[in-house]
Amino acid sequence: MVYLFDGSFEGALSAVYEMFYAKANPEKDMMCIRTLYQYDIFDQVVECHTSSEYAGKVTASIIETFGEEAFRRIGYAYLSEDEQFGTKLFRALKRAYRLGGNGLENFSDEAIMTLYKCYNAVARESHRMIGFIRFAELDKGIYYSQFEPTYDLLALVVPHFVDRLGDQLWVLHDTKRRKAAFYNKTDVHFSDLDPVEALYYSSREAQYQKMWQAYFEHIAIDERKDKRRHIHMMPKKYWQFLTEKNTK
Repeated sequence: MVYLFDGSFEGALSAVYEMFYAKANPEKDMMCIRTLYQYDIFDQVVECHTSSEYAGKVTASIIETFGEEAFRRIGYAYLSEDEQFGTKLFRALKRAYRLGGNGLENFSDEAIMTLYKCYNAVARESHRMIGFIRFAELDKGIYYSQFEPTYDLLALVVPHFVDRLGDQLWVLHDTKRRKAAFYNKTDVHFSDLDPVEALYYSSREAQYQKMWQAYFEHIAIDERKDKRRHIHMMPKKYWQFLTEKNTK
């Protein structure tokens, strides 16, 4: 049996509710995103509808049984954008409820560990990404940064910059997913935003970038350079938006 949902987090939780209610088989049945599912004439398909009521009941049950931290990890796992997230979630929860209160901490269980790996990948990159994001002052006095994380991290990293840049106007732009967070010194608003073709920096910003690039170059000690370790700590996939790597 294949249970289809709309791809949203609320939709996944709603599908979990329906799968538990229908006593779906965790070994055979799957949950798939509707737009990604490739129909097979032999599959039995169930269309799951997103329901705030169903999602709320599943959320309350998870928090009551396993705690808020467990639910937070599930939310992170969803942001991994794993196409099999729905199936992994259902199977992990099915096992965890059998194990009881600390069930989602039983990483020796394959189903639970599979879901945990999704969470861990997102948590690791979100922590690392904070150090790789560079804001630049545009000619309008707004600070702007663009990045392309592997996972959907925008909402996770925003609180850090609200705390650190709370007295500035800024935009944090996920160009891969074409969306951005806009901060007006009081509130954060999320909206779709296409990649920006050209950026116009303030005169002060241009000077700062040159200074930072020169500083980065001069503090390096040639005898102690370790290219392999450098790439391990600062993967090349992030270089395109790093001021110190943009020396053209």
